Amino acid sequence: MASFVIDSDMFKDQYGTPEMRAVFSDEQLMQNWLNAWVALAEAETELGIVPKEAGEHIRKCAKWENMNMDEVRKGFFATSHPLMPQIRGFEKVCGKKAGGYIHWGATTQDIMDTAVVLQIKDAHRILTSQVKELLGLCLKRAKENQNLVMAGRTHGQHAVPITLGYKIAIWADEFGRHLERLEEGKVQVPGGPAGRGGRHAGITGRPGL
Repeated sequence: MASFVIDSDMFKDQYGTPEMRAVFSDEQLMQNWLNAWVALAEAETELGIVPKEAGEHIRKCAKWENMNMDEVRKGFFATSHPLMPQIRGFEKVCGKKAGGYIHWGATTQDIMDTAVVLQIKDAHRILTSQVKELLGLCLKRAKENQNLVMAGRTHGQHAVPITLGYKIAIWADEFGRHLERLEEGKVQVPGGPAGRGGRHAGITGRPGL
């Protein structure tokens, strides 16, 4: 039963897209936690803190499909801890060979914040692509209608004549500024403009994308 428009099968595509919903899905959030643990293990492997074999095994096992989502859900209900059930579940997946090195030296907030940042970066990528598409469409329509005369508007009333192309060009200018803001905002997200977590990025697939 839907409780909000984004949950409604009838209305959800008016307020989101399948691609954006996948970014914020439970499966992708789980994958982002796993990606953060892989990046942590790889960094600790390079520093000699975690055995190389354990780090490699953690990477190999880090797929959300390997996790028992029902067990994780029940663990969250029982403990009210936002990450411990996932840690225990991932330890089981990795087994004795590497399970003890999961989350080594990290805090809950380290992993959860990293996962959210990865979601923000993916959402930023989608929004940037959409704004570029809208900008291109506006520029095309502005050129096509550059000589089509229409009434100007001022405070809800007719004003001196303008062209439809001019009006759409103003929209294009606004979208251009939005795009600039999105590009400027990219460097403010932890991890920088290089994308998903620097050299320890791109661990596994993204469900639904």
